Amino acid sequence: MPTAATRINEVAAGVYQIFLPLPTRPSIVNIYLVNCGDAWTLIDTGMRSEESLAALEQSLNQAGIGIGQIDALIATHHHPDHYGASAEIRRRSGAPVHLHRLELERVDRMLSYERSSPLERPETRDFFVRNGFPIERFASDELKPTWMGAGLYDPATQPDVYIADGDVIRVGNRDFEVIWTPGHSPGHCVIYLRPEKILIVGDHLLPRITPHVGFLPGGPANPLGDFIASQDKVKLSDVELVLPAHGAVYADHRRRADELIEHHRGREATILDSIAHEPLSAFDVSSAVFGGGDRSLFHVMAATFETIAHLEYSCIGGRARRVERDGCLLYEAV
Repeated sequence: MPTAATRINEVAAGVYQIFLPLPTRPSIVNIYLVNCGDAWTLIDTGMRSEESLAALEQSLNQAGIGIGQIDALIATHHHPDHYGASAEIRRRSGAPVHLHRLELERVDRMLSYERSSPLERPETRDFFVRNGFPIERFASDELKPTWMGAGLYDPATQPDVYIADGDVIRVGNRDFEVIWTPGHSPGHCVIYLRPEKILIVGDHLLPRITPHVGFLPGGPANPLGDFIASQDKVKLSDVELVLPAHGAVYADHRRRADELIEHHRGREATILDSIAHEPLSAFDVSSAVFGGGDRSLFHVMAATFETIAHLEYSCIGGRARRVERDGCLLYEAV
């Protein structure tokens, strides 16, 4: 983990990358502070832990400001490592919070999971059962991450500004262009600094790891299709520097977008091969593709949700179809 002396790094003129600690893997999230002349913008927040807030304050001090001098907070999406301290930072700074409207339902859902197990929601339990997930093997509290309920997710439940594709947020002497990139989450957005040719990408274009794209009950019908379309979309922008939420800054966003698309094409081929001879549930396909063995519950759940996203993408593309047997949804290649 970076030391306090290296938690902030100026990656372009007036644009600072700040490393904040996480209690999960990845263990660090990168957020970004932008000097806008007579104003400051913070993009993403980290989680609301004492350690993370202290690291943020130390970093801001090195840039010559305090939390109270933040003038705008823009969130790429609702996940705890990106939005978890948004309410606290707004309380301490008065900065308006900007978030895509489609993220708000996910904020409310995540807060509801803190109050009760997901399996206490009938629609969620039915979703697990229909996809072959053996929920009877697990205790209700096993479905919650260890950080949940510890006060680390303190989101602004009523954003001040709902952002949308093509919006331009003016702060001081800077324009922040919003590019809606659904897939990793329904309202995920990347932020484009056009004159500087800088793209702040949240989790959309990570340099080394593949962002999770999962299918959830009540969510978009084709999140993987959305994600692939969003990769093609960002390739249209003229970019020289990519600022991700996890990993080092890098160049050549088009190459990385193509790599992520190719990764999912390869994964789809593997999944279709697994259902070439007999129909299987999403859970069984996930076990075949990602492996059974001794995996954590969250690994199993994430793999299953990602498998459903792939299977639904294949069904929409006419390469697979659904069949239902005894209340369970099965998939087969066509």
